[in-house]
Amino acid sequence: MPSALRDGRRRRVALALAGSWAGALPLVLVAGRALAQDDKPFSPFITTPNNTVMRMLSIATVGKDDHVIDLGSGDGRIPITAALKFGASGGGVDLDAKLVEVSNRNAAEAGVASRVRFERGDVFAADVRKATVVTLYMLPPIVQGLKPVLLRQLRPGSRIVSHDFPFDGWQADATETFFAPEKNNGRGGESTVFLYVVPVEVHGRWTLTITGNSPDMLPGPFELRLQQSNQLLDAELNVARQVYAARDARLAGDRVRFTTALPVEAGGPPRVPWQFSGRVDGETMTGIARNDRGGEVRWQARRTARR
Repeated sequence: MPSALRDGRRRRVALALAGSWAGALPLVLVAGRALAQDDKPFSPFITTPNNTVMRMLSIATVGKDDHVIDLGSGDGRIPITAALKFGASGGGVDLDAKLVEVSNRNAAEAGVASRVRFERGDVFAADVRKATVVTLYMLPPIVQGLKPVLLRQLRPGSRIVSHDFPFDGWQADATETFFAPEKNNGRGGESTVFLYVVPVEVHGRWTLTITGNSPDMLPGPFELRLQQSNQLLDAELNVARQVYAARDARLAGDRVRFTTALPVEAGGPPRVPWQFSGRVDGETMTGIARNDRGGEVRWQARRTARR
């Protein structure tokens, strides 16, 4: 590990609204950004504890095929650790030119400069389309401002890990809270990391058809109606003019699942629960439905409306 990473050089992070920072450096918010009173972009920085770095990368299941981009990258320790410990490639974006220079020097000292590169820039204008993992340690308003930027650029299945500050209105796919001994100038404190998996967009109406026969299921076709809130879904199936609500409906990247009890004859009551699981590919879905009686059929769906 490069000496610059060991000696605790500070990483840019959004903690200005907590404790003594708030009194020392008053901030205003303009277009979702934290600004000092001279209207220059401002984000106080502090190191991300080394055990927190490892937990952030672990909760995102980073591997050799991943490209990790850290927004507000400070001394570069997160992408450099991703390369050293997990075999990933990556980089970072930071407004501070001196920190960018330090980060690139750290990457060179660690022997990963061919796979990790840092740039000076505004995180709101950063190009993260290559990323499979994005890491953040930012003020809550900045985290919220980055949400639409990340959802617009990242592919379904990409992971976002935010340290200490969650996205409002987006339920985390996983959360871990643990003790970080390096926090608070070595006095220690809790860190929480939030994992978000970017979901595919599925909102609308779909015509669902069944391939194969089962005595426990009508042959269809059915209308599947989906209302989406990030990875969570409200789902229902319209079967022979009867509406059957689904439960446990959610997305994980481009994978969809839901469970619904269906009738075995037209107009009959719902009797047999079926677990639908599949993959979304643009305007189509394909998958398998199973029930606890050993029944199994294949299904496919095509979107007919986005309302």
